[in-house]
Amino acid sequence: MRQKLKIVAAVLVGVAATAALAAYWFRPTVLHVAAGPVGSSDVRVIVSYLQAFQRERADVRLRLVLAESPADAAAKLESRRASLAIVRSDIAIPAKSSTVAIMRKEAVFFLTRPGSGVSQIPDLKGKTVGLVRTSAANERIFSQVLAQNDISIGDITRVSGTPPEMQQAVQEGRIDALFFVTPLNERVIRAALQTFPKVEGQSPGLLAVSEAEALVADHPALDTVEILRGAFGANPVLPESAMTTLAVTHRLVAHNELSESVVSELTRLLVTLRPQVVREAPQANQIDLPSTEDRAARLPTHPGAVAYIDGETKTFFERYGDYIYIGIMGASILGSALAALFSTLMRRPESAAPDQLMRDLVAEMDRVRQAETTEALDAIEEETEGMIARLLQVSTGRGGDNGQVAAVALLVSEFRHTLARRRHNLLLAAGGPEKSGNLTKLRQFPTV
Repeated sequence: MRQKLKIVAAVLVGVAATAALAAYWFRPTVLHVAAGPVGSSDVRVIVSYLQAFQRERADVRLRLVLAESPADAAAKLESRRASLAIVRSDIAIPAKSSTVAIMRKEAVFFLTRPGSGVSQIPDLKGKTVGLVRTSAANERIFSQVLAQNDISIGDITRVSGTPPEMQQAVQEGRIDALFFVTPLNERVIRAALQTFPKVEGQSPGLLAVSEAEALVADHPALDTVEILRGAFGANPVLPESAMTTLAVTHRLVAHNELSESVVSELTRLLVTLRPQVVREAPQANQIDLPSTEDRAARLPTHPGAVAYIDGETKTFFERYGDYIYIGIMGASILGSALAALFSTLMRRPESAAPDQLMRDLVAEMDRVRQAETTEALDAIEEETEGMIARLLQVSTGRGGDNGQVAAVALLVSEFRHTLARRRHNLLLAAGGPEKSGNLTKLRQFPTV
């Protein structure tokens, strides 16, 4: 019984170990994403994807790490407090990171007041320009655009403020142009267009950064984007024709040490689950995948994203084939070891017991021959009763060997005769012939 319990315990331990190994091997990969600030479109998109991954029980799960700004998100990735981060391309791209996806592009352009006389960027000299949602990064781009057109900061009057403050300044005619760094679908653009008063039927104008390609060559962190005809309205049509302008990108970047297979699966999920996420976060429609044509891009794309985009994603067996082969070999060796252990445990420990019990019974026969009193014989007889019972049980149980059973029967019979003869001799020596007939005191043993 004890051996059976050992076998069951060993099997249960093996099953538990296998289950634990499987749970560890196939557990979802958790990636921490740094994004911010709170309430930004980046955070809303990540939270929506986080929930979508959870609902779909995806192999990759996301955990949000709040950051104060894109620069702070980049710092969190560099310090390994996050493995992913949403950063702005012209602010702080972590050194050991690569692009997974472009979350959105923000276009750089000007809206001009009707009647301001501004039809191209050089016309801004001597004008008043308002900066909406100003920041150090946006002011740097503003300076770069002016410098590209040979305009110094001293050549213009610069006014900055919140969208409501800029709208009021536009309505009062104090601003000739508004400078924007914003997604093309932002409501603030349409609100600004409605704010500009019409002058003799003229509508606000739109100035794109026409020399965007030259700026990108000098500042590779920047990008370009196309503003489609009528992007800001159809009555009147604005712009009247498609134009290319300067842009900055908000990118989801991954640490270079993140495995190719994990990033490839993450990229796939970003694309396939986007229709679900758009319902909760419409900004997800702006997500785009980076180009893989330029392998020497200054803002490199992660190999995992490249594999998915180019359709070179490795299958499960391609990724883990070697491990599976090694696992099969290991399982074979482990199976052989367990089979040997099982065989050892299943071997009846009683198989050696008959021989030992028979040797013990022979030793008891020597004690019988050396006994000096009938009391000593009684004690020996009492001790050997259990031994004989075990010997008979072991030798005859489970269809025991006939030769062994015969040997045991002969030995038990010899022991009983030796005990009877010694008892008879002790009685003769103690009481003479008159007591020697008192054999009724001899215990009768059952025959085998």
